[in-house]
Amino acid sequence: MKKVEIFPEAMFASLIDIPMFSQIDRTDLDDLPAICDLYSYESGEKIIVEGQVSTSIFTLLSGEVEILKKGHEKDEIKINTLTMGATFGETSIFKNEPSTATVRATDLSLVMALSRDKFTTYINMHPRAGLVMMTYIVFGLLEKLRSSNELIAQDKEFLVSSDDLEAMKSLFPPTVDEILSSGL
Repeated sequence: MKKVEIFPEAMFASLIDIPMFSQIDRTDLDDLPAICDLYSYESGEKIIVEGQVSTSIFTLLSGEVEILKKGHEKDEIKINTLTMGATFGETSIFKNEPSTATVRATDLSLVMALSRDKFTTYINMHPRAGLVMMTYIVFGLLEKLRSSNELIAQDKEFLVSSDDLEAMKSLFPPTVDEILSSGL
């Protein structure tokens, strides 16, 4: 991770290409670049680590990141891939709790970070912009929930039932003695 220094005008130019920020009035958007931090992440670098507390919401200005979740048997399971304009780490602006997933850059990525405190100050000073941002955040979270529900349903659909196992038993000899006695 490398902190990137950029003129507010240049960051503003990047923000107007992001759907959430393109819907905010210019007068409200002018103050945002000055309170955000900009970071560059190389491929493989972690932006958020599952289990650690993060205090910022992030917007991907360029590049690509993957969302990873620790599994019971695997270290990391890829849940999703996010591209330019995606917001992640939303939970950190609502709760001071450990992150529920890891976010890792898959290629060179430019990420804007807005701390919880600065976010709260900003939306109180710019209520219309705050409403737009909160709407995008909520709808983004709802989309992530919908997508997760579909994956869960798909996984459960492919589980083998006890009836399936019973049907498969007839394909195999039930004991080692039968295997040995069959002369194979």
